[in-house]
Amino acid sequence: MLDRNPFRYGSPVSGEFFTGRASEISAIKSRIRNGVNVVVMSPRRYGKTSLLLRVREELVAENAALLWTSVLRSRDSADLVSTLANQLFRLPGAKWHRLKNALADFVRRLRVTPTVTMTATGEPSFSFQPALAAGDVQSVLSDLYAMLSTETQKRPAGIVLDEFQAITDLDEQLPLLLKALADEYPNVSLVLAGSKRHLMERLTLSAGAPLFGMAERFALGPIQQDAMIDYLVSRFETGKRPIGQEVAVLLATYAGPIPNNIQRLAYETFELATAKVEKNDEELIESAFAQAISHEADRFDEEIERLAVGQRRIMFELAKTPTESPFSGEFARSVRLANPSSVKRSLNALLEAELIRREPTTGQYQIADPFLRKWLTEN
Repeated sequence: MLDRNPFRYGSPVSGEFFTGRASEISAIKSRIRNGVNVVVMSPRRYGKTSLLLRVREELVAENAALLWTSVLRSRDSADLVSTLANQLFRLPGAKWHRLKNALADFVRRLRVTPTVTMTATGEPSFSFQPALAAGDVQSVLSDLYAMLSTETQKRPAGIVLDEFQAITDLDEQLPLLLKALADEYPNVSLVLAGSKRHLMERLTLSAGAPLFGMAERFALGPIQQDAMIDYLVSRFETGKRPIGQEVAVLLATYAGPIPNNIQRLAYETFELATAKVEKNDEELIESAFAQAISHEADRFDEEIERLAVGQRRIMFELAKTPTESPFSGEFARSVRLANPSSVKRSLNALLEAELIRREPTTGQYQIADPFLRKWLTEN
């Protein structure tokens, strides 16, 4: 039997590698079942995509009709609607699985005829040319929405668009079209998720936004501490290198509160651990933390080099001392910037790049990644 590390990080997780979020999963599933539109927002690495994948998995098991795609993975708007068309045709239990002339019926419902090819398994695959006009893309999306809405007569239906902040890179008119379609087909839930808060707010939440007022907002925070501790203890036990509750708390404290970072440190801790981790083994956690930093040092170096000089100084200062008052004259002098306005411009750029974050409970500005924070203090 292979000796596998029981932790995963760096990409969305599922199955045994997913933990917590029970209340969030229940709330989003309820909204989709009832045709409520939702905006899910979270910083990077909080597990937003993993959460949505779990929601999809559970709803599909309940026979819901759900389309799901990442906007960032679409090369252009034609690619986006091609992905949705293929998912719609293949929906388990959809009428096209029962019709004798299913393919012809599906294509007939589209005002723009796609290219149809057959896969190795004998299934049709639909694609639209990259040069497809914006108006034609909008027609296809409208037709897909209309077809999906017919499923709501017998089961819940929804469309999940992850990394929605990139939608206007494909077509500036798509947000307005989605608003119109959501109004026209209120039984189809539209779930829009993104990790760039300022862009998501500009599209969905700010007054005057194209999707303003059409969806309920979910701000995803850290996983509950108790759930994460139980998960860590259980996973180390699965890997036959058990740790106690106190070591799990120590590990989560070092890397928290972001779920991906906790999994990252747990991975390195498992690699360094012996058959059993002794109680309160802080030296092991520190060694694992140092190993994680050494693996990321080149990337950290590149990230800092790309920054303007003033932004670098802010990063080093916040790594040393997080602050609630970065707009004071004292802070501006400490980072050698001309005035608080210069600090604000640099801070906004760092916030948008998600290199720093504002801790919601204390209001402190701090480095978002604990491994980067430690690397900065040592350099």
